[in-house]
Amino acid sequence: MGSAPGIVDALLFDLDGTLVDTRAANYEAYRAAFAESGHELTSEQFAGTWGRDSRDFIPDLLPGLDRPGVDAIRAAKSRRYADLLDRTRANDALVGFLRLVAPTHRTALVSTAKSLNGRQILETHGLTPLFDVVVWGDDVARSKPDPEGYLRALGALGADPARSLAFEDSETGRQAAIAAGIPVLEVPHF
Repeated sequence: MGSAPGIVDALLFDLDGTLVDTRAANYEAYRAAFAESGHELTSEQFAGTWGRDSRDFIPDLLPGLDRPGVDAIRAAKSRRYADLLDRTRANDALVGFLRLVAPTHRTALVSTAKSLNGRQILETHGLTPLFDVVVWGDDVARSKPDPEGYLRALGALGADPARSLAFEDSETGRQAAIAAGIPVLEVPHF
């Protein structure tokens, strides 16, 4: 695009852990879903999955579990998650910034969250109208650290990656944004 030097074309945000702290809700939902399938999930195991797609980490945690088994855990997690949204907490500083810049900048959400759960988080925290483009985990074939989600968002926004900025909390998210050519501002746990 023909923007002036130093001008940011687009701002792209991760959801879980960046805009909203969903760790407690996600852990409780996954722990219950694993238990429903006869498996245990410890907080230590879950901590090692942060930023990864469940299609990738469930088989890593439960080697030998077939695809229907993985899908059953994912479906159970999704069902249980809605009842735990009160355990999520917005990153007030970053959300305040987003509210300030959304009217004048192109914005996108790029998340590994599945659309059903992600939309629930956005609605719970009043974030839905702040994004021009949303790319969910079920919109892509390859999750972060693959850049597919970021590339889709950039294409939909018509934005130059070098003139965009991604906000990420996880290493997998950071790798995905960098692989898409987008500079990253790392968001610390809040």
